[in-house]
Amino acid sequence: VLVMSLWDDHAVNMLWLDSSYPTDVDPSTPGVTRGPCSTDSGKPEDVESKYPDSSVSYGSIKYGAIGSTYPSGPTKPPSP
Repeated sequence: VLVMSLWDDHAVNMLWLDSSYPTDVDPSTPGVTRGPCSTDSGKPEDVESKYPDSSVSYGSIKYGAIGSTYPSGPTKPPSP
């Protein structure tokens, strides 16, 4: 499953993604700290005021059976 989106979270400020959530549980509890962001970050009003015309475009997305969207074997690293 692949899901991509551009959105903000008015319920919990996206803390569940990259901060400590739930905020009323000790951050040292396994599973609570999910990333380095502060618990006062991710406020939709901040994002919406700084980037009112935000948009997103996704491209070059491949789909198919597992192993069918790229060549088999080791890949050659790009030249510098």
